Amino acid sequence: MAEPSHIPHEFTACPDCDLLLQTAQSDHTLEGRCPRCKAVLWHAAKHTDTVSFAAAISGLILFYPAMTLPILKLKMVGQHGSNSLLGGIYRMWVEQEQILAVLIMLCSLLAPLLHLLLTAVVCFSVRFNHYPSHFPLWIKYKCLMQSWNMLEVYAMGIIVAYVKMMHDGEVTVSAGTYCLSGLLLCVILCSQYFHEEQAWQHWEKNKPA
Repeated sequence: MAEPSHIPHEFTACPDCDLLLQTAQSDHTLEGRCPRCKAVLWHAAKHTDTVSFAAAISGLILFYPAMTLPILKLKMVGQHGSNSLLGGIYRMWVEQEQILAVLIMLCSLLAPLLHLLLTAVVCFSVRFNHYPSHFPLWIKYKCLMQSWNMLEVYAMGIIVAYVKMMHDGEVTVSAGTYCLSGLLLCVILCSQYFHEEQAWQHWEKNKPA
């Protein structure tokens, strides 16, 4: 994530093809797209910080049960079993798969948690017009954690496991699956409705002297 550009406010550079466009201040009330490559130059959706903030708070509430509650319950050949995301990480670590365990913990646990937390903090600052000196770092780390967040990959793995095991035994969806689905939805909303360029604009207008 780069620092905000020093191009004057009446000019906008396309982030994809570098076309320099002359804009007026009123242009930013509507969504802008590059006439050459159609890339989005600025967003005009209203209340996006409200949606991002609500999704981040909801995701933080769902995070603990999504990580600790059983996801699937399996009954096969008289054997019963269930596991959670944290339980799966611990099982991999015990079975000498430390690298894979650390990778899953980073991409499916730490990155989503920090993504939600930093989104909530940034949106809280914007809503209450409070911009501490480390506000730019929050935006940068939020974007970094968003790129490392791969919770949807873990969710796809659950779907594949469910389809493959449903013919070999009795597989039931547990409470952890619903919490994980809600958490994944919150993460997607945070990614779609949080516009970092708007956060940088708020910082430029209100940063401490």
